[in-house]
Amino acid sequence: MDVPLTAREIELIDTWKEGALWPDEERVLGKLRRAAQAGEAPGLSRLQVQMIYGWVEEQVGGHYGGGQVLNPEEQIIIKKLER
Repeated sequence: MDVPLTAREIELIDTWKEGALWPDEERVLGKLRRAAQAGEAPGLSRLQVQMIYGWVEEQVGGHYGGGQVLNPEEQIIIKKLER
C-alpha cells in the first residue's frame, strides 16, 4: 500500500527512530528514506504501517503524555497511517 507521506513527514518519522535496533525497523527506515529521496510515496505492507504507527504512538505519548497530539505534522502523519 502506498502511504502518501511527504519528504518532510518521512524526515520527521526518521528522527523518531534513530538507531533502529531490529532488522525489520532498518528495512522500513530504508524504504522511507529511499521514497523521500525519490520524491515518491513509500510502498509499505500493513505490518510496516503498523510498525510506523507504533513509533508515532511512542513519540506523541512520550513528549505530550497520554498521546495527545498537539503538533499538526504529527496529526497529519497519524491520519495518513490510519487510512
